[in-house]
Amino acid sequence: MILDEDITICDYDPEWLLWYTEEVSLLASVLGSDVPIEHFGSTSVTGLAAKPIVDILIGISDFPYIPIQALEDVGYECLGTAGVPGRIYLRKRGSRSFNLAITQYKSDLWNDNLILRDYLRNYPNEARQYSEHKLAAYQKGFRTLLAYSDHKSEFVLELLNRAKSSDHGASRRG
Repeated sequence: MILDEDITICDYDPEWLLWYTEEVSLLASVLGSDVPIEHFGSTSVTGLAAKPIVDILIGISDFPYIPIQALEDVGYECLGTAGVPGRIYLRKRGSRSFNLAITQYKSDLWNDNLILRDYLRNYPNEARQYSEHKLAAYQKGFRTLLAYSDHKSEFVLELLNRAKSSDHGASRRG
């Protein structure tokens, strides 16, 4: 299994919400309806440029127990932690593409992803700057997943730090 892949960045597509909603129905049939599932990442923020891949965050109470085989049976490929301790990463590629990030429910990783998502949803100027950063990275030639992710990692960390210091981030942590 190879983690790196070619990417593309495009303008926000309102269809991504429909993709998410339909995929959650499938995931709930595999994982159970009581498993917390959230839309996160750039496709979850209206107006934000993104890879046309819907990111789905799944919180598991008894992490790291994950029904990997059941997810593989519905088209996902498991890539282990993919360099992020405390997370299991799976992906599905096709006419609709998805990434799953499975982590301990309410862990720092769970919370940080949702704090960042909510911050970008509530601060459109920050989302616009992030879009510009992503598009500039792509135009500079960062067109594989690993190169692109590495290039934007410092910017994302700065965003997360601002989100955590905002009133919104503080309320989510409490």
